[in-house]
Amino acid sequence: MAQKLTINIPKSTNGSLNGFHFETGEPFEKTPVVILAHGFTGDKEEWGRFTKTALEFNKSGFDAVTFDFSGSGKNPRETITLSKQVQDLKDVHEWVKSKGYKRINVLGLSFGGITALVANLPEIKATVFWAPGFYVTRAFPKKHIYLMRLISRFTNKPRSMPSGNNEPILINFDFMKEALRLDVNKTLANYFTPSIVIQGDKDESMRYEWNEEAFKYMPQDENHKFVKIKGAGHDFKGVNLDQFIENSINWLKKYNF
Repeated sequence: MAQKLTINIPKSTNGSLNGFHFETGEPFEKTPVVILAHGFTGDKEEWGRFTKTALEFNKSGFDAVTFDFSGSGKNPRETITLSKQVQDLKDVHEWVKSKGYKRINVLGLSFGGITALVANLPEIKATVFWAPGFYVTRAFPKKHIYLMRLISRFTNKPRSMPSGNNEPILINFDFMKEALRLDVNKTLANYFTPSIVIQGDKDESMRYEWNEEAFKYMPQDENHKFVKIKGAGHDFKGVNLDQFIENSINWLKKYNF
């Protein structure tokens, strides 16, 4: 019997990550699972998008795990960085393996997308990238980056940013510094896990042309695919969300059944 359970996933550093486990009711070792990684300022529910997606995965025979990254959602506040999120995703992966799952997949949305890319988890059947933030630094105006760098010379005091119905998240210049140092194109070229990039052509946050460009650096074979969703922005919902989900399920079925 399908059910949604509240879980706490141990962190390798200290503490735990809040999450949900959407179970089909079938034995874990016989059931594929999808780990969903949320976006910047988001959380394990993503304004209902991840909840709906996880339930649709259940209907298609997949279990699903959603969770709050460190410093996000219902977790205690601390500054957010890519490296922390990468470690969180690795910790969630280890927790999923400890449950007995053999067929593990990842779905990364926006900043969760670049997190999944950099983590490059082993033993993954397939990855789904939703409007990934591969070129996340392009979303910040150069003047803003310059100002953050200048201020950080005198103080690296965290700044707060709204996070939906949750407490504001905290970032300092370390967030930007890590992103600026990353060789994104090289990282893309070395991502050999079967992957689909699903991108809305009306996205003003992670623009369509950015991810169309990024995809060209990924291995160009039958195990890597780019899908355009017409009319979808970054906060896609309704019919557009259904299209993201449908393409995701079709891709994951190919590598799990």
